[in-house]
Amino acid sequence: MMISEPPPRITTTTARNLSTKRAQIHLQNFLDDFENRNSTLNGGDKAVTVQLQKLNKALIEERQREKGGR
Repeated sequence: MMISEPPPRITTTTARNLSTKRAQIHLQNFLDDFENRNSTLNGGDKAVTVQLQKLNKALIEERQREKGGR
């Protein structure tokens, strides 16, 4: 039985306030770049990609709620 390694942890180096829209745009750009780089490396690390996709979807949904509440 093979023991798999846990996915790498993503840690912040700096922090600043962003609107939901700007955060989603930055995340989508990062995700696109990450998927392009990661997909060529032995199938890539799907766990990180899936978590980033979930975060991106949550930001989109939050923006839609904010727009609806205004």
